[in-house]
Amino acid sequence: MDNYDIAIIQQPATIQCDFAAAKTYLEERLNEYQGAVFTEETKAAAKATVASLRKEKKAFSDRVKQAKEEYMQPFNAFWDQAQKLIAMYDTPIDYINGQVTEFEAKRAEEKRRYINELYTEYIGDMGEIVSLQQIYNPKWENSTTSRKAICEEIVSHRNAARDALTAIRNMHSDAEEQAIAIYKETLDLSRAMLHISQYEAQRAEIQKREQERIRREEEERIRREERAKIEAEQREREALLRAEQEKQAALAEANVEKELAVEAARQKAAQEVIDGLIASGDGEEELYEYRLALTPEQKEKLEMYLDSVGIEWEEL
Repeated sequence: MDNYDIAIIQQPATIQCDFAAAKTYLEERLNEYQGAVFTEETKAAAKATVASLRKEKKAFSDRVKQAKEEYMQPFNAFWDQAQKLIAMYDTPIDYINGQVTEFEAKRAEEKRRYINELYTEYIGDMGEIVSLQQIYNPKWENSTTSRKAICEEIVSHRNAARDALTAIRNMHSDAEEQAIAIYKETLDLSRAMLHISQYEAQRAEIQKREQERIRREEEERIRREERAKIEAEQREREALLRAEQEKQAALAEANVEKELAVEAARQKAAQEVIDGLIASGDGEEELYEYRLALTPEQKEKLEMYLDSVGIEWEEL
């Protein structure tokens, strides 16, 4: 059925108003009040003038509104009838469009199943890494999108995922699994590599701190061993010194005891000599004189000896 153009014939309507004469009147009338000065005596006249001007303004404004209403009456009648005709188009449009929409939805569903089949066929071993939802392009559902275009995009994502996994694994990092998980979630290689870089930097810092801790502990161990060695040497020297002092004390004590024993033996021998020299007292006493060179100590001992043997003597 050929399209039918509904004709609309519009004739310009006219509304007449003597704008020029009205403008001239208002200019002359209003110019009378330009610069006017009102006083207490002319206040009543000023109020009357304002009231008159407002009355004229309202009267003209009302006539304009009335003219608009009368002018719009034919258009309003035309508008109501035109809207009824326009609404009549919606019934066949909605009916036909419903079928078109249903057909298009069915076609899109079939296209989605077809896309899923292509994904399964071409994603290969990257299916666990790249899901269809992550790479799905709504344009694939368009009837104008070819099978070749869809396959090329899927293969491109597959190859990108393989390259990304290779790059991650070539880092030989303990954070490999976490990086792969990040890539699997985001398909963003830069984020996965950033995770590895941050992990390695953190691990290097931890290793550095651990090495520094071990170095400090080793230095402290060496210092403790050196202190222990010095203290052991000091104790050994002190033990040797004590042993030497004890030895010297024992020797001194032995010497003293020896000297005492010698002195005792000497005194005993001397006493025996003295006892052997002591006269019995028998016989007649005679006077003898001697000149001896003696030290005061020898002199003292000699006098003690003479006294001990009972010899009478006197110092000259």
